[in-house]
Amino acid sequence: MYNYPITVHEEVGSFWSSCPDIPEAHSAGDTIEELRTNAVEGIKLALTIYVDQGRDIPPASAPVEGQFVVSLPAQTVAKITLWNTMRAKGLRVADLARTVGVSHPVANRLVDFDHNSKIEQIESALAALGAGILVQPIDPEAVKIQFYPAFNSQGNRTVLVKLPTIPFSVLPEVLQKEYEGIPAQESVINLNDLESRWWLTKQDAQNLKTKGWSAFSFASMA
Repeated sequence: MYNYPITVHEEVGSFWSSCPDIPEAHSAGDTIEELRTNAVEGIKLALTIYVDQGRDIPPASAPVEGQFVVSLPAQTVAKITLWNTMRAKGLRVADLARTVGVSHPVANRLVDFDHNSKIEQIESALAALGAGILVQPIDPEAVKIQFYPAFNSQGNRTVLVKLPTIPFSVLPEVLQKEYEGIPAQESVINLNDLESRWWLTKQDAQNLKTKGWSAFSFASMA
């Protein structure tokens, strides 16, 4: 939800990036690798603007072809979740302090992206607000997918699954029309182990490996 895509721009001897979801975030580097490393701090710095101005922090959009995805540290993601939870409940830092039972300076540091808060403190604050985060290990063979659930003219569920790097423009025109305007949902799967993804078959996995997309439907049981 908060792995933000960045667009890389090249100038003479260097690179700089822009972030469509967080327009205030900019980074630079002599190489793309250096730029991608600096982009983490660039986004974190920009997030402080949202807190200072009392604005919701937007979720990440799906990357398009040619973009790089910046994975933020777990602590940063937890702070984003805490801040957005506060915003959704109409809470200020003072309200957070009273709810969690800490001083105002301590509560303020929990949503300060420059402060190295303990993840346990952020989790406790989230729990006090009836929220939380789930941290899972990354499967080295896992890939991110986007899936688009819809219904066809017969009323059967249909699903388009594709890799984020595959633009809609390369899909068959009939699929482009069928799934146009449907928001993407994201997941991470291991294409060599589909036991936890009952709705994907080995053929779908093969399609994702070779074409980068697959589409199928579920027939009605009636």
